[in-house]
Amino acid sequence: MEFFYFIKATQKSGKEDAVIWYTAKSEARANLQLDVDLEDAGIETGRGKDYVKPVRTDFPVYNDLPEESAVDYTWCKRYELQDDGRTWLPKAGAESTGAVGQNCRAGNDH
Repeated sequence: MEFFYFIKATQKSGKEDAVIWYTAKSEARANLQLDVDLEDAGIETGRGKDYVKPVRTDFPVYNDLPEESAVDYTWCKRYELQDDGRTWLPKAGAESTGAVGQNCRAGNDH
């Protein structure tokens, strides 16, 4: 299963939002790997930190996904998380290589 996470920077931090994704057998394994990768990247999350707790979103199906298991700061320059807090769509005027298909629902094997 694929797991896609949005890592939102706090406004006062002045840092950029990021994303990271994994293919894992379970959500528990993905969460464990997320904790390890965030620590390795020097990203602290939670109250009083530069980033809020990562949020799992629907897995976007676009040709320009970031590298798996790598914190990516460029994704949020091209795509915007919609008001539903799950769906990613290209930003107006942002260059994208285009959609492969619809966004997959979180938890589906696609």
